[in-house]
Amino acid sequence: MTDQQAFPTSDGLDELITQLLDCGAALSQVISHMQAFEAPGLSSPNAPPILEVADSLIRDACAEIPKHHTYAELRGSAEIINQVTAAICENIFFVPPSEIRPPGASGSPGSRRRQQGRSRRRKR
Repeated sequence: MTDQQAFPTSDGLDELITQLLDCGAALSQVISHMQAFEAPGLSSPNAPPILEVADSLIRDACAEIPKHHTYAELRGSAEIINQVTAAICENIFFVPPSEIRPPGASGSPGSRRRQQGRSRRRKR
């Protein structure tokens, strides 16, 4: 994991974000691998849903953590992660690639095609 000394002037948020990104990357790989087997039909037809399997695997992998932290610490961590997830969902927006305009372009992709059509007609 991340070295605690990497953030000597951090207010703690830098460390939290780094750990969440590390965790998110690991979780993404686990889920992607499961989806890669499920999509072409390689997983058992009787297999439980991916999120159930992931929950079970992660719970087993984390079985020792409650031995080192109080219930209140675990609950507080869960609440922080919940707040971070809400902030991400409320404040970060995804734009489909089809909606991205090249630098210097104006209007929607459809209006650019119409403008190009008009330009070609004038040149004739």
